[in-house]
Amino acid sequence: MQTLVTPDQARRIVLDNVELLPPETIVHAQVLGRILAQEIISNVELPPFDNSAMDGYAVRADDMQNAGENTPIKLRVVETIAAGNFPQKEISSGLCARIMTGAPLPVGADAVVMREDTRESQSEVEILTSVPRGTNIRRAGSDVARGETVLRAGTLIRAAEWGMLASLDQENITVSQRPRVVILTTGDELVPIGQPLEPGQIRDSNSFTLSALAQNCGALVQTRHIGDDPHQLEAAVNDAVTKADAVITSGGVSAGDFDPVRDVLRDKAQVHFWKIAMKPGKPVMFASWPGEKSMPVFGLPGNPVSVMVAFEQFVRPALLKMQGRSALHRPIVCAKLSGSLRSPEGKTEFVRALVLPDGEGWTAHLTGDQGSGRLSTMTRANALLVVPEGTTQLQAGQMLPAQMTDWPEVETNLEF
Repeated sequence: MQTLVTPDQARRIVLDNVELLPPETIVHAQVLGRILAQEIISNVELPPFDNSAMDGYAVRADDMQNAGENTPIKLRVVETIAAGNFPQKEISSGLCARIMTGAPLPVGADAVVMREDTRESQSEVEILTSVPRGTNIRRAGSDVARGETVLRAGTLIRAAEWGMLASLDQENITVSQRPRVVILTTGDELVPIGQPLEPGQIRDSNSFTLSALAQNCGALVQTRHIGDDPHQLEAAVNDAVTKADAVITSGGVSAGDFDPVRDVLRDKAQVHFWKIAMKPGKPVMFASWPGEKSMPVFGLPGNPVSVMVAFEQFVRPALLKMQGRSALHRPIVCAKLSGSLRSPEGKTEFVRALVLPDGEGWTAHLTGDQGSGRLSTMTRANALLVVPEGTTQLQAGQMLPAQMTDWPEVETNLEF
């Protein structure tokens, strides 16, 4: 009898059997969404000079000690400093400079008074508030110091990181290669969109959901549909080995009469596990295909929800590890159930839910019937609740860990 592994055991086995891809160097314009394969150490200070954090007036704080609405301090304006210009005058007692946000601070000035706290004229200004030294000044190196490690290997380049690399004048950046993934959907019953359905046939949705999930991990994806012919499947996997870093199949891993993935992997590859004590997604196979390089092959179930849940638990962390990503797993919050829940004994269940803030924490609303064929429940979900093995009955108000698969805003209509 096939021994079932737990989801945690299966995840460890997968991560132990995938390797980091080699790095490559690309230009700054192409680095968004990639994963750093080098540490970024600053050779400059940011900001590079003391500058104003506000539009206002650069002053000496000592001159402002008694300034107020009824006791304004009158100063002579010696120049106007715009961002991108360098000050030409020194600020001594009784003088100030009109200054714009980001402009360099003139010599002698040690504070900036906001424009709103002044009464202005052409050549003079009345200061209506006192300010201590350093007010509204961004000091050189206050954001990034010279020699500081700003970004570490394994960091995903998002908007902020992309901008920081530009600020540091990083023109060529070393990143991890993107994994090349071949997705093979199986099943004679599957039909592409746009073609008529014969009786007993359904649309091939898994090729699209898997492709999207893999691309969201940074992978370069090719998809191909294979029927239930084991010889075609074996040939397709052999071909994929020459052009890919990982192969993902969907369908054909159960114990039926027409499950070619199970038979091909069992006969041709080193199978690390076949069944997992989880719901949905019990029939998941992970194997290493032999050859010049050992190729990880993920045999996922055919039901659309099962394939997505299995991808989240096992394929996603593997693809991220291949790229050297430092964070392999989804964020987890503790969420309160809005209703009761039954779970099967002896399995970890991953329950589709919409997790929303409730003012005190998070509340999890189930998105409908948890059948593994109900893809619509995934469209309404932003999390997978993790019901541990041995827990069979949960009541409203009880807490569960929630893997947050989608943090952005989602529709909040709870009438499922």
